[in-house]
Amino acid sequence: MESNEIGTKIAELQQIKESLEKTIRLAEEKKREVESVLQSLAKIDSASMPQAKAEEAKKVLVELKEPTLPRKNQKISTGISKIDELLLGGLPMPSNVVLFGAPFTSKETLAYNFMANSVRENIPVVIITADKDLSQIKYEISQALSVDEEVVEGFEEDGMIRFVDVYSKSIQSQSSSKRAVVIDNISNLSVLLKSVENIEQEILKTYPYYRLVFISLTAFIPQFDEKVFMKFTQQFTQKRKANRCTAMYMLEDGLFDQKVFETISYIMDGTIEFKIVNTKQYVKVVGLSNARTREWVEVYNRGETFDLGSFSLERVR
Repeated sequence: MESNEIGTKIAELQQIKESLEKTIRLAEEKKREVESVLQSLAKIDSASMPQAKAEEAKKVLVELKEPTLPRKNQKISTGISKIDELLLGGLPMPSNVVLFGAPFTSKETLAYNFMANSVRENIPVVIITADKDLSQIKYEISQALSVDEEVVEGFEEDGMIRFVDVYSKSIQSQSSSKRAVVIDNISNLSVLLKSVENIEQEILKTYPYYRLVFISLTAFIPQFDEKVFMKFTQQFTQKRKANRCTAMYMLEDGLFDQKVFETISYIMDGTIEFKIVNTKQYVKVVGLSNARTREWVEVYNRGETFDLGSFSLERVR
């Protein structure tokens, strides 16, 4: 086995190990929740007076209806272990993050792994697509999960993956999903806002939080006056964060004025930037409270994921 194959296999096994450790932690948390409920039910059963039983039952029901909210400073995995390490544990929860870079950089890989990891962790993910076909997105998610596309179809049927399709009508095509919310016109921002809000309300009836990927903001920029677009972006991101959503927004470099990117970045909690210099690709974290380094770090593609070059705590800024 060649050295690059060994490196790839080590990276894959490390990712599996980290995923298993996270699953164990989640299982332990769930065990503690169940034990707490059992203790409360035991109180109900041991209460001697009917009125006391009723009061205890009422308390338990209230506790069961309350969602488990994210803990302060809690972070979630991006789906790429080295990016998690760079971010000192992952993305803040909740938060709005821009994935910025030229087309066909590893920002797409990061976005698809984020979607796949959401499904893997049993957290619903909403995918808004304005410039990519749904069938292509499903394929990429299946590749990131190493499963057949039919499995991804099943996730959509179960509501773990929810699509808002702004793309199909723009190319006068039929949406490739019968369950997607289809927006007739990209310029109809009010319908988009309302559609996402409806999906959000439905998800939060069952889940304490969710995730979202926007593919991509770039498609909207030429359609609107800058002030209108920025007002929409600010309203959209504030609403998502207020309702416990961790979201990624794709943004392509070189297709609009740099000032637009700077304004969008100001609205967000941070950016993960990608660039290509000659034949090499690099990534850098801006914002997001803390990171191991704020310098550019080299990216090494590994099929459906990627690895990073060395970075040091000593370079934190």
